Amino acid sequence: MNTRNLQEIFDRYIDRFEFLNEEPQIEYYKWQICEQYPKLLKEAFATEDDAFAKALYEVKKCTCNIIDSYTQPFNGLVEFAKREPGSVRKLLLDLYADDGGDLKVQMEKIADFFVRSNELLDKYFPGSFLYKPNSHSVSALLFLNDPDRHYMYKATQSRRFADCVEFYDDWGTGDNIRLDIYYRMCDELVAAIKDCPALMETDRSRFDGRLKLAGGGLHPDLQKHILAFDLIYCCTAYDLFDGITYTKKNIKEKQLYLAEKKKAELLWQSFEKASRDAEVLREALQYFVEIFAPGVKVRHKKYGEGRVDSVSESYVEASFPEKQVQISLPVGIANRIISVEHTDFEKLADKYREVLKRYDTIPKALEYASRALEPYEEYLDEKPM
Repeated sequence: MNTRNLQEIFDRYIDRFEFLNEEPQIEYYKWQICEQYPKLLKEAFATEDDAFAKALYEVKKCTCNIIDSYTQPFNGLVEFAKREPGSVRKLLLDLYADDGGDLKVQMEKIADFFVRSNELLDKYFPGSFLYKPNSHSVSALLFLNDPDRHYMYKATQSRRFADCVEFYDDWGTGDNIRLDIYYRMCDELVAAIKDCPALMETDRSRFDGRLKLAGGGLHPDLQKHILAFDLIYCCTAYDLFDGITYTKKNIKEKQLYLAEKKKAELLWQSFEKASRDAEVLREALQYFVEIFAPGVKVRHKKYGEGRVDSVSESYVEASFPEKQVQISLPVGIANRIISVEHTDFEKLADKYREVLKRYDTIPKALEYASRALEPYEEYLDEKPM
């Protein structure tokens, strides 16, 4: 590594430390997530199969955007768990199984994870661009559960950092990167971190109360792997490279980069809106599936009073004096065709009526936005949601 460039990065990180951790940046959220994630994951694994998807969704929510971006690989695991909870539970347990610190074994487990999760994707969402895992998402699943043993990987940020510090060994591209090479770069970075008293003292202020933080507790990060990723990420996100001499793009490449970055930002805005709509729709359907539980008394605009036989996010089946009826859950609520005697029903129906009317179009809009954004992934700087 180029130690001069690396020290420049450390100095800039230290100088901007308060800025990086104040609103709206709050980059310390990584430490908070690493503290919360293992506890929620353990709770999810302790649930029965019929509650596993819901518990896994709570794990997903705690990760903010660290794993899920526009392709939503973690949300894909939740969707798969709704259909095959046992398969997803086994998939994750196998990924998290002890590898004895052997990176070769870890890479084999990751390769197996890709095969099995892609099989679930092809089975339940054939041809979909959403929910596909990638090197970052799988590395994050491991990192968030045990950051003292794993490193998180993000392609663009990691490569830019490697260029700046002149780490030229190639860890490859795609799903199966060479972890032994990437981890070696991170190990060298951690060694340099621990050998820098000023940076270590700055990092201590994150834990001893000198840095005023909102939210939950912090992972202690004894091995400084979270700090290593924070440095790699912040270099690109906050241009800590600025003014450091290393191989750069020429003028034409810069102009193209800026134009592509601007387009990526516009596409990201479209994707964010589609994602928010999808999240509200998921929230609405979860509420109404609980409210329209089997056995609950239901009123139909045409058939009068009946009882719910079964319910899913798509349909309600109910028995009425005249006949048994199957009706679309979102359409029935949105158009005031069905209702139940529940204290919150009318309030929730009014709140979610517009999004329920777009039950069919919202997933399509999200799929379109995801596909449009995919070619511009490298130009995105993701921030906490």
